[in-house]
Amino acid sequence: MVKQIRQAIAAEYANTLGLVVYKNGEIVLEEYFNGANREESVHTFSIVKSIVAILIGIAIDKGYIKSVNQRVLDFFPDYRLKRNQEQLKDVSIENFLTMTVPYKFKSEPWTKVCTSEDWGLAILPQIGGKQAIGEQFHYSTLGVHLLSDIIKVATGMDMKTFATKYLFEPLGIKEVPIANVYDRKSQEEFYKARNNRGWVKDPNDNYTAGWGLSMTTDDFAKIGVMVLNKGEYKGQRIVSEEYINAMLAEHEEGYGYLWWIYPKDTTIKIIRKEYNTGKYDSYCANGVGGSLVAVIPELNAVISMACSLVYNPKPRMELINNWIIPYLESLKE
Repeated sequence: MVKQIRQAIAAEYANTLGLVVYKNGEIVLEEYFNGANREESVHTFSIVKSIVAILIGIAIDKGYIKSVNQRVLDFFPDYRLKRNQEQLKDVSIENFLTMTVPYKFKSEPWTKVCTSEDWGLAILPQIGGKQAIGEQFHYSTLGVHLLSDIIKVATGMDMKTFATKYLFEPLGIKEVPIANVYDRKSQEEFYKARNNRGWVKDPNDNYTAGWGLSMTTDDFAKIGVMVLNKGEYKGQRIVSEEYINAMLAEHEEGYGYLWWIYPKDTTIKIIRKEYNTGKYDSYCANGVGGSLVAVIPELNAVISMACSLVYNPKPRMELINNWIIPYLESLKE
């Protein structure tokens, strides 16, 4: 069946670089494509959002943040409201985790934000407008960057230092260096580069929370294994089970705390095409190009795929349902 999986990936998911599958805490499938190998780091775009959700949980567990209900302006006491920003007074961390923050913009103001000194602070004036908090699911890659500022203010550590100490090192993930991104051209090069291990930061040393983290396929898989085990990794508690349960609860349709929630036997729409979620509940960290970390509790399994940048690729759900899940089911317990 492994041969058929490789053939299916080569034929229909050709931008795949790495595939690592865990079952019962052990790697049961590890394959690489297009000249990639297990040491190659890949920029997986929005998967970092799901990692940031975990970091918020760790910060809450350690008392740096009171709870997900803590108001964002608690961390920016000197900020003065601008016009049409009354909602900001009540915006909480949970609103960022569930993508229910009201924004003034319809399309993300990349140039305005990414040419500023502090990208998170540049987002604050963009919050508000005509909508109420929670009125609309508003997916914003730039918006969640404010969580990086919050972690730094709350803990006194930049997000990479905090992640290294409390997440990466306990999981055996080696050092992630600073990514060499400083303008639009270097950003585009980072998107397309191969083996570009690193984490992008803004000029004020706040690391990106919505994109910009490049690690190996297995690094991402280890994070999925920890989530599968309700916050534990090899007997060590990383984040509380209570927080993991809240993170994977469906707060908005199909969405938890920066994790996608796929109930079994459900039809969902991905890139204008409908798919069935399959026979098992799953929880996914998704990134542009098809990169993902899928946690499937009923199979005690984690699937990690790292992919090169392709816009609007074929979603991996059919690959998982048609090939990888049958392979997992075929394995003896």
